[in-house]
Amino acid sequence: MGTGLTIEPDELRYRHDPKAAAAAPEAYERLINNVLEGDQTNFTHWSELSASWHFIDAIQAAWSQEPNMPTYPAATMGPQAAFDLLSRDGREWFWQPHRVQMAD
Repeated sequence: MGTGLTIEPDELRYRHDPKAAAAAPEAYERLINNVLEGDQTNFTHWSELSASWHFIDAIQAAWSQEPNMPTYPAATMGPQAAFDLLSRDGREWFWQPHRVQMAD
């Protein structure tokens, strides 16, 4: 009754025109052409790069102040420090399966 929505598998048929493929520039040809035309779309400006390093420097500074970053093996609930972080405020993780062991 009424309209419905169905999904059906289909095959993607893609044929590249050999002439168009031969005329298409290679990746570096396109980049060099962009440089010659003054198109900076694919290039990072120095001010953007410098600003991004301010974020990285702040992250590295924070990491260096806490050298004992808790790590844990895969397939565990993580380090006890993750639970301690929430329990300080009287909270706990919502999902706590009993079959998965703690890392430490």
